[in-house]
Amino acid sequence: MPQRTAVLFHFRASLAAMAAVLCLAGAPPAAAHTVERGIVLLLPTPYYIAGGAITVAATFLVLLLAPGLRLARLFAPVRSLPAPPDSWRLATSMAAFLLLLFLLHAGLAGTRDPLMNPLPLMVWTVFWVTLPLGHAVVGGLWSWLNPWHAPYRLVCRLAGRDADRPVLPLPERIGCLPAVAWMFAFGWFELVDLAPDDPERLARALAFYWAATLAGMLLFGGQRWLDRGECFTVLFGFISRLAPIGRLDDREDERVVLTVPGRRAIDGPAPDMTGVLFLLLALATVAFDGLNKTFWYLDLIAVNPLEFPGRSAVMAENTVGLVAMFLAMLACYLGAVWAGGRIGGASRPLADAAPLVLSLLPISLAFHFSHYLTVALVNGQYALAAASDPLGNGADLLGLGHFHVTTSFLNDLHAVETIWNVQSGAIVSAHVWAVVLSHAIALRRCGDPRRAALSQAPMAALMVAYTVFGLWLLSTPTGL
Repeated sequence: MPQRTAVLFHFRASLAAMAAVLCLAGAPPAAAHTVERGIVLLLPTPYYIAGGAITVAATFLVLLLAPGLRLARLFAPVRSLPAPPDSWRLATSMAAFLLLLFLLHAGLAGTRDPLMNPLPLMVWTVFWVTLPLGHAVVGGLWSWLNPWHAPYRLVCRLAGRDADRPVLPLPERIGCLPAVAWMFAFGWFELVDLAPDDPERLARALAFYWAATLAGMLLFGGQRWLDRGECFTVLFGFISRLAPIGRLDDREDERVVLTVPGRRAIDGPAPDMTGVLFLLLALATVAFDGLNKTFWYLDLIAVNPLEFPGRSAVMAENTVGLVAMFLAMLACYLGAVWAGGRIGGASRPLADAAPLVLSLLPISLAFHFSHYLTVALVNGQYALAAASDPLGNGADLLGLGHFHVTTSFLNDLHAVETIWNVQSGAIVSAHVWAVVLSHAIALRRCGDPRRAALSQAPMAALMVAYTVFGLWLLSTPTGL
């Protein structure tokens, strides 16, 4: 074979062998991730990346030629469903609050092993990995599951004050900037903090966030602060717009509707520029979670990927990296919107920045799903075991018996290839979906199908580039 091909082959084989050694010597989650990535290196990933880019580009070309009326009809159907009574929210919220108290107790008094303590597994696997995906199926779950609604109502009742009357007004001009700040704090804690998996450290951070949110609700009004200051309410609210089942965004219309996925992202009110900042920050957080483990990034910050010195040695670099990722995404997005506005002849090229950001929701969701898929497959088993024995006293509440967590499927070529196909398929499909949503939003904004399609050419180019970036993140070597 040619010399360059032979070198590349031996390099990939060496990485795979190295991954196997680490699998035998390391902890289960890290080893599983390393072996899986080592096998992925042996797959023809360049063909997947090229095919994904071509698919997204072809979608834009099809929309350029398709009649706009047909696209409008695609998002037309809406069917009303019976809505559950809001009184149920008190019961579900109180149950969530009691569960939170138990998890905080487990974090402070239970084992320090994050793979046996239920708090880290519940927060990082069940809550952060799976709940956003649930909102893409059934919107508005967090309004029923958040642990503040019932305690807030109870405190207001005991204090004899109106729960809907704030002590202080929350200025409209700040938008959801408080949620942006909390989202950055969450991302920093997850990606930069020394030990976000440590049960005691996580319990203290979680208790502080719960208390700070309740204080904000008491000062500025319950629902008002949740909608603008509680980062997960804002995040899940945006993701819920993709769901085929959910409430309408109009506060005066409490119907639950069944519709085409993404329709409520088109019809609902557009966010303001602080909403744009929030969504791009959320997308940047997940993207940086993948980037900061790659050989490329570790080489950029002068760290040997095979001798990682620990988080304490790279806290400053990762803080700068997280901010830089957010600023880069903001610049790329605003640049694409500005260029599209110029092509479409808009008098204000950035006028569509706020409504068009909703078209990035499928991309954010797909990145979340693909990046955390193997984490869910492995740590989900640990979460199940911890749920069966939450206090580590030998209980078997779920009747699992001698349950053993397995990562053997990540050592199998066919299993890893299937996982890779699901991950890459999710990335490409989401970008196709995003292109369609972007075109539909632009069509409703300007009314001229051809002008709408042409104005979306820069956005389509950005999504093609982001498809390549996402698939590269999934396939490039990692050192952690």
